[in-house]
Amino acid sequence: MNRASGMGHKSLMVTGIVLLVLGVLLLASPIAAGALIIKAVAAVLVLTGVAQLFHATKAPAGTGRVFSLALGVVVAGLGVMVWINPEIGSGFLLALLMMFFVVNALWQLTTAWHFRAVSGWIWLLLCGLVSLVFVYLLWSQWPLAGAWVIGVFIGIDLLLTGAALVVLALAARNVRATGRIDTIDL
Repeated sequence: MNRASGMGHKSLMVTGIVLLVLGVLLLASPIAAGALIIKAVAAVLVLTGVAQLFHATKAPAGTGRVFSLALGVVVAGLGVMVWINPEIGSGFLLALLMMFFVVNALWQLTTAWHFRAVSGWIWLLLCGLVSLVFVYLLWSQWPLAGAWVIGVFIGIDLLLTGAALVVLALAARNVRATGRIDTIDL
């Protein structure tokens, strides 16, 4: 077994611990976390719009420049609107969060399937299923759910994913120690 193959369980462990800590922090104050996430998205939108406007000023004159300027104004304006009125941002962010949970669930389910030879893979599979349940819950309440839902769902997801990665890291370390399989690739 080479040095690179021994690193997989360590990176899984570190990632899992970081996600566990972030999940606990979000769950400690979900309303504040949700509001902070909405403000962060608003700031990113404003910065993206400003960057687009700057890029448009450097573009040659023509239709592309006009569209680039318009896009910059729309994105920056959306960011300002979300910053000023977080309820709009909350509904927008909940729609994005549903998309995130779908993609996250697909990643968790496929990764769990990839690790099915290692004990503990079922936990990542369950995390993927929980992400799909979150999508259903968000869909059934959207757009009425508030910022607190963002903090709670992301916190729970980070906590569960972190715990699953720690379990997988421990199982991968034990598999490597016994020599039953040589490497586990992510």
